[in-house]
Amino acid sequence: MKHMSNVKIERYESIIKDLISHAITTLVYDDLIKQATVHYVTLSKDKSIAKVYISCYDKTIIDKILKKINGASGFFRTILAKNLNLRKAPAIVFLNDESIDKIDEINSLLEQIKGK
Repeated sequence: MKHMSNVKIERYESIIKDLISHAITTLVYDDLIKQATVHYVTLSKDKSIAKVYISCYDKTIIDKILKKINGASGFFRTILAKNLNLRKAPAIVFLNDESIDKIDEINSLLEQIKGK
């Protein structure tokens, strides 16, 4: 059975993911940032830092997107502050979600093995 605080953290992670995803699609006017897709969020135990893992279809521009979206983290933090029932909104750090690349790599290796 999961500890109650872990369940709360997971609930906050889910809410943060939804809020940031919604903000990117509806509140952000920057076309570069709009290309980002939020995959998952990890929230520190003390709820002070939210790591938001994103990706985009065009892998060549992910660094530009990360630079720009991290520059706008205050905007997203304000959204969290208005919508989360926390004493202090967590600082937000946007990171590249490399898990999709790993999955593609594994699938490619499996196809090579299958072909032999």
